[in-house]
Amino acid sequence: MLNKPKDLKVESACEERLQHLANIALDVVETIVTDMEAPITLRLNAAFRIFELCNKTPKGADDISQAIVRGIEKNANELAYLESLMKAKEANHINSNKTIDVDP
Repeated sequence: MLNKPKDLKVESACEERLQHLANIALDVVETIVTDMEAPITLRLNAAFRIFELCNKTPKGADDISQAIVRGIEKNANELAYLESLMKAKEANHINSNKTIDVDP
């Protein structure tokens, strides 16, 4: 049978090590969230993971997520429209450079 004081020492040592590792992990997450050169998706995932770990949802998180999705969809639509304009311009340019042979 294990001795109670020894068990407490082991638990205490584990708790101290876990606390130390948790502090390092939080430093890493903080570095990612505050690094303005890190990809926005990485920063957002880290931020939302923090809320998830804390069992809290930031006020308006669903609204923010929906706004992000709408923004991405809007950008995709605008890019598709610009792509179609560029293709049409290219097609017009090719057609205007073709010569038509007319017999006199």
